[in-house]
Amino acid sequence: MTAQKVTDAFVSCAALPTTQWLAESACPYTDPMAVFRFWIADKIPPDYEKTTLQPDEISRARRFHRPEDRSRFVYARHMLRTLAGRYTHQQPNEICFTVSTNRKPEIRDTNHWYINVSHAGQWVLIAIGITSVGVDVEENKPDFTFQDVLTHSFTAFEQQYIEANDSRLLFYRSWTRKEALVKATGKGLDDDFRWVPCLDGRHRIGRDLIGATGQWSVNSFTVSDGYSAAVAYREWEGTPKFYTLNGGLFDQRES
Repeated sequence: MTAQKVTDAFVSCAALPTTQWLAESACPYTDPMAVFRFWIADKIPPDYEKTTLQPDEISRARRFHRPEDRSRFVYARHMLRTLAGRYTHQQPNEICFTVSTNRKPEIRDTNHWYINVSHAGQWVLIAIGITSVGVDVEENKPDFTFQDVLTHSFTAFEQQYIEANDSRLLFYRSWTRKEALVKATGKGLDDDFRWVPCLDGRHRIGRDLIGATGQWSVNSFTVSDGYSAAVAYREWEGTPKFYTLNGGLFDQRES
């Protein structure tokens, strides 16, 4: 008797009831799943000499024309190296990153820790876990005409749900859930994006639509007023921990 080929995935979407942001000092760097947030206080990136960026990353940072884009990249890359080093017990400047086919960063030579990055406005989020993980944050811009993307990015039922309720809030909540999931699976944004589930509940979906099989969880959580965020991960027993990083991260030298 031949085994039945697995062709579907099961996705559970929900909003976390509360988000307890802990201080970085409380992090043991062993949590199976954690999300870190960092508020960029200004648009000027730190001195490159005070970061762990490597020459190729510094060159990439200098190619950004807008100061805010350059600042987000520098802060995110430094934090990514620092956190990855602490989780893998390596020096931050020794971490080697690779990029998947959908530009998802991965830590080379480790099959134990998975990472993902997102930034919007003044916030940078980094997710690290023992299973595939994706994170997304969006600034809820009051002047953005989100109605223009509903038809292409959401099913008819999802559109009706969004338009019948607090439309702008639900648009951003739904969008971040979809994007976090396709970042976790490595599918990326493509023509199948509208079929990616985002409403509360458990959904069964073909692997070709999200790029993976198995059980997946997608959780909305609170970053701060005016922002929506979600984290998606291959299901495991537990819920993510949340930590706040501060500017002191750039004054610490790893030893």
